[in-house]
Amino acid sequence: MNRFSLLVAAFAISSCGRGESTDGSGVHDAGGDAPTGHDAGGDASTSVLCTPCAESSECGSAATCAQYAGSQYCGRPCSGQSDCGNDETCLPTVAEDGAQVSVCVPSNGTCGENGCGTCPAGTSCDLAAGSCVEAELDGGDDGGPDDEDDAGSDPDGGSVQPYVGPDGGKVHKLFFAIIGDTRPPGSNDTAHYPTAIITKIYEEIQAMNPRPQFVITTGDYMFAAPTGAQGDKQMKLYLAARSHYKGTVFAALGNHECYNNCAGVTDNNNFNAFLDGLVKPLGQAKPYYSIPINDIDGKWKAKVVMVACNAWSSAQKTWLTSELAKPTTYTFIVRHHPMGSTAPCTDDMAPLLKSAKYNMLAVGHIHKYSHSGKQLLEGVGGAPRSGTFNHGYATVRQLDDGTLRVRQYDYETKKIVGSFILP
Repeated sequence: MNRFSLLVAAFAISSCGRGESTDGSGVHDAGGDAPTGHDAGGDASTSVLCTPCAESSECGSAATCAQYAGSQYCGRPCSGQSDCGNDETCLPTVAEDGAQVSVCVPSNGTCGENGCGTCPAGTSCDLAAGSCVEAELDGGDDGGPDDEDDAGSDPDGGSVQPYVGPDGGKVHKLFFAIIGDTRPPGSNDTAHYPTAIITKIYEEIQAMNPRPQFVITTGDYMFAAPTGAQGDKQMKLYLAARSHYKGTVFAALGNHECYNNCAGVTDNNNFNAFLDGLVKPLGQAKPYYSIPINDIDGKWKAKVVMVACNAWSSAQKTWLTSELAKPTTYTFIVRHHPMGSTAPCTDDMAPLLKSAKYNMLAVGHIHKYSHSGKQLLEGVGGAPRSGTFNHGYATVRQLDDGTLRVRQYDYETKKIVGSFILP
C-alpha cells in the first residue's frame, strides 16, 4: 500500500476529519487531507517530525501541527536554532489554527517524497513551501517595459480589453489576476472571516487600469465542518467580497471545500456550497473545466485548465490528459495543491506535468507567495500567513515579446513586492 493509500485509510478510521464530533464542530485543516491517526495522547519527540497532521492534538503534548515542506506536519516548537537538531532549522510559520509559530523542520525542506530534496544551482529551498525557489527581483524591476510601482495603472492602457466571460473570449493581450486561500483562521470561525482583506483585494483589481480580464483563484474559501451550515455562510461572505470585481472569476477547488475526495459525493455541505457559489454560475456542471482564451487577430491561443484535486477520479484524469494534449500557445494549469503535496490528484498528475507543455501551474494551500520554475504559489488572499509576504494577489501580463510578466502586490500598500518573467 502506498503512502497516500495509508493516509486515506487513516482518514476513514478517524471519521472524516479532525476527530469530527457529533455536533460537526471539528474538521481538517489546510495541509491534512488525510491524517495518519497519530496518537494525540503521546509525548511528541523528534519522531513526530514530518508526521502528517490536521490539528495539533494529533502531534502530542510537545509538538504542534504547522505548515512546512509543502504540506502540514507535526513539529517541535522552538525559540531559536539552538532548540533544533543539527539537520533541522527553526522556521517561523503558521499553525493549523492560524497562530504564528516557530517549529523545528528538516533543513533540506523534505518530508518523505515531499519537499525540496537537492535544489538546482541558482535556487534555494523554501522550507515552508517545500520547493526550490528562484531569487525574487525587487519590486517592479522584472525586466518588463514601462514598469509601474503600484496597482493603480499598468502599461499599454487600452491595448488590453476585458473580453473574457464564463465561456472564455478573445483579447489583444492576456492580463489577469490570481488570488489564493481566503479562509478564516479557525474551524467554523465565521465571525473572523477575512471579509475586509478579500474585499480590498477585489476592489484593487477592479480599479486597475486596464482592469484584469478575469481572475483565477486557487482554493480554500472556507474553513468549516462539511456537515454543518458555516461553510455556506462563509461562501456567501466570500461572494459578497468578490462582487467588488465585475469580471469573471474561475475558481479552483480547495481541500477545505471537501476534506478528502468529493468525486461522486452529494452530501458534503462545503462541496455543495462551492459548486453552487463558484462553479454552476459559470455554466459548469463539474469542478474541473477548461476555458479557451484567444487572440483577437488569431495569432495565438490560450487555455486555463482548472483542476479539482479534491474531486479526483479516473474520469477527471482522462479529461485532463486530453486537455493538456490540445496544442495552445499558452496553457495555464490551476489547482489547489503545490507539486509534491499529498492530495488525491498528485500521484496521477505528477507524470502528466512532466510530459505536458504548459506555461504556469498556479497553486495555493500554503499560505504564502513564492515561485519555483513554472509554479506560482499564491496563498495570501486572506488566510493566516506562513511567510514574510503580506496578504495580496498576483497579476500575469503577456508582453510584446510573448513572455509572461508575473507581479505580486501587497494589498495594503498596492505596491509591487515581487516580480518575475516566464518564457
